[in-house]
Amino acid sequence: MSDKKKVLPGDEVAVAEEYLPAEGTYEEGGIVYSALTGELKVNDNDKTVSVEADNPMVSLAIGDSVFCEVTDVRASMAICEVVAVEGRSRNITGDTNGTIHVSKISQDYVQDVGREYRPSDIIRAKVMQVKPSIQLNTAHPHFGAVKSLCRNCRSQLRRADKGLYCDHCEEYESRKVADDYGFVETILITGKE
Repeated sequence: MSDKKKVLPGDEVAVAEEYLPAEGTYEEGGIVYSALTGELKVNDNDKTVSVEADNPMVSLAIGDSVFCEVTDVRASMAICEVVAVEGRSRNITGDTNGTIHVSKISQDYVQDVGREYRPSDIIRAKVMQVKPSIQLNTAHPHFGAVKSLCRNCRSQLRRADKGLYCDHCEEYESRKVADDYGFVETILITGKE
């Protein structure tokens, strides 16, 4: 058996009597099959066979910088849907529902979560915990809202001296914004403008 070989899902890669299935493989009827498209890895020491995916799925890890859409705001937290990991183009696998506790929103004291984030805001956050639930943090200046909409007319808000400004309603709104608010291409993040 070759040490490096390209395989496709369903390809027979080993006999279960000789090798145990490992990541990216499965056994059925005494035969080990590939579950992924990728490179076959044979470990003769452990007597295992695995497949390293060509284009692996993205799973969240502590320390990841992620983009989220705020879905709800409560007294003690903002609830978000994680939509992308910064710098990666693949969809995220697994749970994508996360929360930002009021104490993790800003380095400053936050009295009202609703003044910092509103539903439909696109924010950049740092993953602090993955299991048992996704916990996020936006206290650093690089984290916070990167796109926000006016609460009245839903026009995109632009950064101004006194916060965020709606050109249509001619009103200011408050948000915890990222240092690059307005410069992040959100269509690449969410697939929508």
